[in-house]
Amino acid sequence: MNWLKSLRQSWDDWCGDKQMENSIRHHLSRNGYFGGSAKFQAVRLIAIQRPGWLQIYRFEVTVRVDPGVSADDVVPAAEYRTLFGLVREDQRHNQSDVRVFEAESERLDLFQRWSEGLICLRGARSLEAAC
Repeated sequence: MNWLKSLRQSWDDWCGDKQMENSIRHHLSRNGYFGGSAKFQAVRLIAIQRPGWLQIYRFEVTVRVDPGVSADDVVPAAEYRTLFGLVREDQRHNQSDVRVFEAESERLDLFQRWSEGLICLRGARSLEAAC
């Protein structure tokens, strides 16, 4: 039974889009985190514009903070954060816009702006209060 739960959790957390995953990891690495070791959770399509070229995804990610180069020889303890993110993909122009936030409310505010005029997924797997 535990194996089935583990399999389901892996399926739920699977991104499924290597290009989008690489965009998120690259964004994290540019913004002070170790993007290569990030662990994704709940990657979901939450809004779309017909005919499907423009899509918005939500995700959560647990990522290690990059302490940067220090003049001291002291290595700080590993610090991990859970971040809340959005990805806006425009397939017509092959563009991905990734944003991550420490507060879920900030993600909701951006989603409300980005999803203006789009078809929003409703229910337990979307950002319920936004649509």
